[in-house]
Amino acid sequence: MKTLRSSLGVRLYVVGVVQLVLVACAAWLIGYVVSRLPERADPRAVAVRLGPLLANPSALTKELEELRKRQGLLLSAYDESDRLVATNTTPALPPPRWGKPVRSRDNRYTEEPPFRGPPPLMLPPLGPPPLFGEHLPPPPDGRPPPDMYTKLEFGGGDGVLVCRPPHHGPSPLPPLLTLLSGLVVVGVGTYLTTRFITRPLGELSRAARALGRGDLSARANLKRADELGELGGVFDEMASRMNDLLLAEKELLANLSHELRTPLARIRVALEIASEGDAEAVRASLGEIAVDLAELETLIDDVLAATRLAVQSRQAAPAGFALRREEVAPRALCERAAERFRAQHPGRPLSVVIDGELPFVLADPTLLRRVLDNLLENAHKYSREPPDCIVLRARADGAEVLFEVTDRGIGIPEEDLPRIFDPFFRSERSRSRGTGGVGLGLTLAKRIVEAHGGRIAVESERAVGTTVRAAIPAPA
Repeated sequence: MKTLRSSLGVRLYVVGVVQLVLVACAAWLIGYVVSRLPERADPRAVAVRLGPLLANPSALTKELEELRKRQGLLLSAYDESDRLVATNTTPALPPPRWGKPVRSRDNRYTEEPPFRGPPPLMLPPLGPPPLFGEHLPPPPDGRPPPDMYTKLEFGGGDGVLVCRPPHHGPSPLPPLLTLLSGLVVVGVGTYLTTRFITRPLGELSRAARALGRGDLSARANLKRADELGELGGVFDEMASRMNDLLLAEKELLANLSHELRTPLARIRVALEIASEGDAEAVRASLGEIAVDLAELETLIDDVLAATRLAVQSRQAAPAGFALRREEVAPRALCERAAERFRAQHPGRPLSVVIDGELPFVLADPTLLRRVLDNLLENAHKYSREPPDCIVLRARADGAEVLFEVTDRGIGIPEEDLPRIFDPFFRSERSRSRGTGGVGLGLTLAKRIVEAHGGRIAVESERAVGTTVRAAIPAPA
């Protein structure tokens, strides 16, 4: 099971964390920018700022101009007799008319008589800090904002400062920053996701297309420790197996051509000798031809049987071939195989060992007999002279019957063991009749055993000997 550290989920989690960090940074940036935007003017703070300058009209006028430039405030100052003292706008903002409707503490409109002196303090239930008066109700959209008033202390009495803030709509900067930061976050997330997922998938698609065009060397080569890397490894393994299968088919055709050419060449030579008319040579040539024809017949029979068994392993009911299963006694099968072997090789010692009473196996007796014949023949061909004893043993192994053939021959090199079941492969490279065979014996034995639902294995050591075990399941 893959660890969490090496999974694709961790990469996607990292992408999410990066996006979260970017969102937090964008929120901080937007908050910082918004905090630097001009705030709504506070007339009382402006009045406190202008108070020390009331005795100096030129300085007061200059400060009013600065406030208009920096904050866009329109200001007009009046003394206690409503006389204009200073202003930064023309015409000046009108002084308050206290006879107009105003809002009281209980939010009702009342008509107050005109009076001199500072206006009464009114506290609106909502809005900016309390002011000394306000034209109510607010003007409709498109009109200037209402003027605000606050007390302005002169040396001889209380005047009024009239303030009109700039009429600005909502600032487009915060929404614009939000949109831009969202685009950045989405872009970074898309880039990381593309790097982690889309790019390796593109490499897989490229390799698959190349493999489909016949380029058997195409590989994804995804060096990753996650699910996509595992998928790339499976694809590369599949491509390697396809390449091996096609190479094996080419090798099979080459070996088959060689094996067919050798006896055919010998038959041609024998016929040429027989054509010379020497009776003794004719008889000898006919004997050679008979041996070669038997070899060809065996070769063709083995190739057809191996091919049919290979087809059967891939189809539920292959046409023209099926196992003819029946109950077979392992003891009788081994004894008959021993009789045939001794008749063919009377000089080779053979020991048959049957361990106890063995259960019947449900098998095709003809094919199973062929397995034992091939194993015994291989043991004989690769055993040393003077004759070493070959052992044929049958025993029960759980729910299986195990057939073993052991020899004390030349053995099989360790590097050849993975290929001994390949068609036409022979550990002993010569192809003389003395060592015999064309390399189909173990291939055919393996396919017959697997067609019966069994298994076959080989143990061998160079110059010590070889043991081949074929396990056939016994019916419950």
